[in-house]
Amino acid sequence: MTDTMWMLPLLIMLLLKKILLSYLFSMESHVVIVSCSSSVTTAELNYSSIQLAREELATTVRRMKPFWTSTGLCPPEPRNTSGIFWRSRDSMMNLELIASLPNRGISHVRIHWLLELLEVSKKQEQFRYNFTELDALLDHLHNLHLYPGFELMGIPNGSGQPYSPAFWFDVVQQLVGRYANRYGIQYLKEWRFETWNEPDLHGYNLLNFTVKEYLSYVFAITKGLHIITEDINARQNMSSKGKLFPLYGPAGLFKSIEHHPFCWSVLKICNSNTTVDCPFDTITFHRKGNGRWASEVLDGGRQLFEEMLKSYPNVGRLKFANDEADPIAGWSTARPFQADVRYAAMLFSIVTQHWSTIAAGDTFGRRLLFLSHDNAFLSYYPYVFEQRTLFARFQMNLTNPPHVQFIVKPVFSVLGMLANLAPFAEPTQYVEGNVSYVVSVDKQRSYLCLMASRSNDSFPMWVQRSHLNVTIPCDMFCPVRSSMVCRISYLIEVVQSGRNDPFQLWHKQGKPPFPSTEQLAAMREMQLPSVLHSGSRVVKFGGTSSIDISLNLCGPWIVSIRVCIEDHTAPGRVQNVRIREVFRDEVLVYWKLSTRKHAKCRCIQTYEVWYKSAAFRTAAVEKGLKQNDKRKWRHINMAKHTPFMFYQYASNISFRAEEHNEKVSSGVIGYYKVRAVDIFGRRGSFSKTTYYGGIGGTT
Repeated sequence: MTDTMWMLPLLIMLLLKKILLSYLFSMESHVVIVSCSSSVTTAELNYSSIQLAREELATTVRRMKPFWTSTGLCPPEPRNTSGIFWRSRDSMMNLELIASLPNRGISHVRIHWLLELLEVSKKQEQFRYNFTELDALLDHLHNLHLYPGFELMGIPNGSGQPYSPAFWFDVVQQLVGRYANRYGIQYLKEWRFETWNEPDLHGYNLLNFTVKEYLSYVFAITKGLHIITEDINARQNMSSKGKLFPLYGPAGLFKSIEHHPFCWSVLKICNSNTTVDCPFDTITFHRKGNGRWASEVLDGGRQLFEEMLKSYPNVGRLKFANDEADPIAGWSTARPFQADVRYAAMLFSIVTQHWSTIAAGDTFGRRLLFLSHDNAFLSYYPYVFEQRTLFARFQMNLTNPPHVQFIVKPVFSVLGMLANLAPFAEPTQYVEGNVSYVVSVDKQRSYLCLMASRSNDSFPMWVQRSHLNVTIPCDMFCPVRSSMVCRISYLIEVVQSGRNDPFQLWHKQGKPPFPSTEQLAAMREMQLPSVLHSGSRVVKFGGTSSIDISLNLCGPWIVSIRVCIEDHTAPGRVQNVRIREVFRDEVLVYWKLSTRKHAKCRCIQTYEVWYKSAAFRTAAVEKGLKQNDKRKWRHINMAKHTPFMFYQYASNISFRAEEHNEKVSSGVIGYYKVRAVDIFGRRGSFSKTTYYGGIGGTT
């Protein structure tokens, strides 16, 4: 009797629990709470709300090409040793990390002084070239599937200075002909050939061009590109429609005509009534902000464009590009906002503000082709985070041998999030609370990506805590047949102050110039976007269900919400796994994801990296291994969100057998394989197994 009395309340509690769970699963909302700070009061809370509508989205979306996927840098002084810089491990790692974003999140790298890598001589009125140094850099870019912004700029090594129009006419043909044969036309067509950077500045105009000489240089390059294009078309039986290799320029600041005569002189020529006389297909200019507001970049570009049209109205038929669209000039100047989430939010705002102009179709927006950000430089102590870079670089000069460590900054993470935007998007929207957002979808409406941000640009936020509500109707994703049902899943990622801010943690660590392994690992826990929540449900077309999201965030922040339907393409197979040595017991693992031609993989949530220790052959080492530990695969990034195509693995495992005069075996030596996981939890095929033997890395 007593046992029955105790069991009855327990059964009632279990029944109530089941009813409560059923009710929660039947609710149409998914609530996500992320605390900003327990010390922040409700009065200091910023409220914002975003509510999507199927009909509105259908009428307002525009085609959106990724126009923001270019970065840039230049080698340090002295320029005549730039080959050493490009061959350095620091530079190679920097470029390989840049290439690790999904969906070509960064596609182009615009580089100063490339011709410094050439050796040139002249014999019997013929120019002769040594391409060895240039080949090495361009081969690396090609292997990483990056395209150069190829500035025809620099003083090649060699005797004398054969820099006449004949030289420029010849060198551009040699460059195009050589690399068309080396890489193929399709790859080379994506390059951006550009004339000398900011030629009006004495610090760049090292050949002391006069206006006449500069114009001769520009037209010689134009003619050379035309001749080599005709030659390639003839050899490959190709039609001559369109230009294979358009020319970009003059890459100028376009200040006053008195002080910047080179750029304005070209524009005057381009103002003629025919396109034949204009050497450029796209006018490139540089308009940075003053370091305060993101809007300064768009305002400056628009103002310059209007000044150009006022003086030279016929140039309005050309395309335009701002290929140094940074918040402020001077990459190496330390600025605190460039170290944390503020720079990431500013870049997001610069991109989305320009997208609004493009989507609106005003005169400037119709002619704007792309933006580039000069942020691929290598930082140095004590400003490892505060310079305008994508990564913080720690030069670990006290180790033997010295090595380098990179930490991802929030701006790189946001570029990775932007890479998941779909090809059709609404103009940028603005809601209360200083929140801006962009909604994008694919053509089939099987995928949606919403990105939103709140910041105060380069200034601190006095009210950091903000509450964001987002409502996404589920019927936006189902086929237009009332009998059909579909399963949808969503993923919410965020970059926000404090949580995804390794700079703050480095400060708390005492700003060590040579962080310990533990300190670096702690920073890496914060360096990538965080997953706030994910969910899945089956919905029927015609219903009223929705995904209702409620977030508490710490400003500044950038949020990405991705929604996929289940018939979206499952993950492909990972390919091209490469292992790069960082230091003893530490490697960087890189890979690429196999896709159909022109396809994007926007529903990938993470990647699994697996490792299996190599078998050790010596008896002395075998004695140090437990039988059940040998050669087992281990999921080495379990519980670590890995949204980009790299993972840094550090292991303290080693089997020492010095007393037997045996070689020390590293805990990273062995076999690696990688696979993709999408937001439905579907796993793609494993890559081929790659062996790492501990000597530099795999190819």
